[in-house]
Amino acid sequence: MYLYRAPNNVYFTRICLAKYLRDKGFPFDVKVSLLTRDRAEAVIRNIDVAGALKKIIKSIDHQTRINDFIRYVDEVINHLRAQFDAADSDITFNITQKPHAIPNRETKLSQHRETTAVAQAKPVIGLNEALSAFIISKQKSAIRPLSIKQLEQRTRHFIDTVSSKSILKTKLQAEYKCVHDITSADAMTYRDALLTQGRSYKSNKEYLAAIFQFFKWCQLMNYCNHNPFESVTVGQKPKAKPNQARDRWTAPELKRLIRSTAFNDSTADFKWITRLMLYGGLRPSEACQLKPGDIKLIEGIHCISVDDSGAVQRLKNLNAKRYVPIHKYLLELGFIAFVEQRKSTHTQLFDYKPVGIIEDWSKTYCKQLAKLQTEIGMQANQRPTSYGFRHTFIDEMKQLDISEHIVAQIVGHANPNITFSRYGKDINVAALLKDIEKIDYQI
Repeated sequence: MYLYRAPNNVYFTRICLAKYLRDKGFPFDVKVSLLTRDRAEAVIRNIDVAGALKKIIKSIDHQTRINDFIRYVDEVINHLRAQFDAADSDITFNITQKPHAIPNRETKLSQHRETTAVAQAKPVIGLNEALSAFIISKQKSAIRPLSIKQLEQRTRHFIDTVSSKSILKTKLQAEYKCVHDITSADAMTYRDALLTQGRSYKSNKEYLAAIFQFFKWCQLMNYCNHNPFESVTVGQKPKAKPNQARDRWTAPELKRLIRSTAFNDSTADFKWITRLMLYGGLRPSEACQLKPGDIKLIEGIHCISVDDSGAVQRLKNLNAKRYVPIHKYLLELGFIAFVEQRKSTHTQLFDYKPVGIIEDWSKTYCKQLAKLQTEIGMQANQRPTSYGFRHTFIDEMKQLDISEHIVAQIVGHANPNITFSRYGKDINVAALLKDIEKIDYQI
């Protein structure tokens, strides 16, 4: 619709912008008063105004700033309307002195009463710049360094991918430097590329979740009108059962490890951490960061207090904070005596230290286990990992038909039953110990 009459009978030229421009933050439409209530005169003026606007809109490219567009429209229209009062009705508007390529320069948004661009101008910000600001914002929240690093790595992977001409051959690389340039089509193209890179279903899902979170933040910051990853999903779940997603240790593998000379010759720290995972379901990082004071006597039962009270201790989530009764097999091996000896000489129970910017407590242990596995002939990519010890513990309890809510409390999972989680109290350690001591690997 190019010509319409307002309620006050003044005629306007109105042109709507294309959706792809509106998605980038450009106005929904441009309305220009023709300064007349006479339709015949308005029709003549509309020809020149609409023609000028069409040329300006056509000249918009990926480098055009929204504020510059609105300012330039005002300049051209004011130049045209200055001639509306000419006495000669046969006058031909001369606009050749005004080019229709929008100049790109820093300027404040001009305000003219009769020229209306109905939209909030969005700041133009590059993907890299937005990512830096996004990470700084996340660092101010109570988020683990590891989670922040993963957010940055996964979002960076997206930025690097969409900047590659090999992935998107139909558009110029320069078009993908700004947040508002990314469309849902680009998101789907990235999703398709992600699915060909050999990651697990879970990893791909986490990549898309991280990028979705990035664009949600950008939308809240007014860098874009919509989240291009709003409806993008990984697709159909894999056919494998959830309990087959991570390998457990089989009985022969456990015997091969525990009875090996390499394991027996390893440090006391390494051996105790391995056993704490196998007989208590601890995560590797939970075991590695223990302090001597975390071994407590609760209701007459020796327990491990898994918490984050120490300056450098970290938990995966709130559910991870718990008491885990110590299996009698570990007591028979002398674990309490080991703890008592360390109390006088160590701040931490074990000699492992957090590594890197994400303060990874388990990295050193995992490397030692992998090296030991290689020594005893377990092939890389064909062997269970350190996290498999915890998975083995959980699977053993499942085979023993121990209630899921009890297992959840022991290993620090969210309670799977809404009734128990909302109204139930934690089970006492004596009852937990009875179930834990049912574990017998016979190794």
